[in-house]
Amino acid sequence: MSQGDGIPLHIDPSIAPRYRLIQLEPGIVELLESPKEAAHLQLKSAGPDAPAFLCGYSRTFQLRQISQSNTLLLLSSASSSSSETTDTVPDEVTLDPLYATKLPGGYLECIPSRIQIDLSFVPYYHGAELKEAAGSDADLALSKLDVAARVPVSEFELQSAWIAAMGVEIDGYVYRISHDLVLRIVPILMAAIQAEGMDFGTLWLSEVFEAVRKDEDEPAAVIEAILMRFSTSRTYCLDTAQLAQWLGIKMLSEHAFREIKLEDFMEKWELSLPQVLDLTCDLSMLTGQYVQPTPKTIKYLPSSRLPVDPASRFERLFASKSSWLLEEILPFLNDIEKEKVKINALLMKFAKKKVVKGKTYIGKRGV
Repeated sequence: MSQGDGIPLHIDPSIAPRYRLIQLEPGIVELLESPKEAAHLQLKSAGPDAPAFLCGYSRTFQLRQISQSNTLLLLSSASSSSSETTDTVPDEVTLDPLYATKLPGGYLECIPSRIQIDLSFVPYYHGAELKEAAGSDADLALSKLDVAARVPVSEFELQSAWIAAMGVEIDGYVYRISHDLVLRIVPILMAAIQAEGMDFGTLWLSEVFEAVRKDEDEPAAVIEAILMRFSTSRTYCLDTAQLAQWLGIKMLSEHAFREIKLEDFMEKWELSLPQVLDLTCDLSMLTGQYVQPTPKTIKYLPSSRLPVDPASRFERLFASKSSWLLEEILPFLNDIEKEKVKINALLMKFAKKKVVKGKTYIGKRGV
């Protein structure tokens, strides 16, 4: 090749772009380098007009289009792989041409997803007798694949949410066990475990099911879903404190954000616990689920239902209570920013601090 010669470059603007650029953030690099994460890598979306998500096994990233004015070209060579290698130095080197395809302007940015997994579209299962009486409803007939298609998150995140919602598959269709059914079965479950002398720390589904079926006709899948929800391992180490917490949250949620007397709620919560359990109800078990407008009242306020936008969240919090102790408000901010420095920055921007007799109070700015 003589001096001054270049590489031939061919551009065909009529060729439709077939590629998109994705910015490789550190989190994406970790996902790609993990064999388990990469093996489950896929793009998901809840619909044609819904945001797209890049999902691994346990992590989910939302894709966001970043526009730019620079022209981006993807180059490919047409060199033949069949050319023979020789020891002879050619008199002239011939360079193969390059072919360029224009890429869409901009690239895709990957943001760690904070999507709240919503399984409310999955119908409730109220029990075998009610299911048989109601018959089949085509509009409510969902499979596990249907659920996965409508919830754009990683497999691990979906499975965790499914267990928390007490999802169950019966006759090929999926449901969420209703609160009424849980409240009916849990006392029977606890009594059967105690009557058979089983260890709450090591329960086996087959043994528990055989004990429960003497008094209950629900399928084994229902018993397993309840055990999984309140267990800390797959051998079903039943966490009775977690069960008591769930009962407390459900008792509180029945009042649908209405202010009620604290004394009445605590009494109702304690009465909901199975008698075989020796447990004490404590409000610390419900952290991040309630607010106390006054020392003698309580109101349901789950942090998971608050706006993700910091300004909107503080507005909702101060609408529920004008002045908070620092330790009261922190559980409602931890899912926005997990680093303490960043939480302090949020408090400085959207609220004001005041120290009274050694206690730090958080109030609305400008008040």
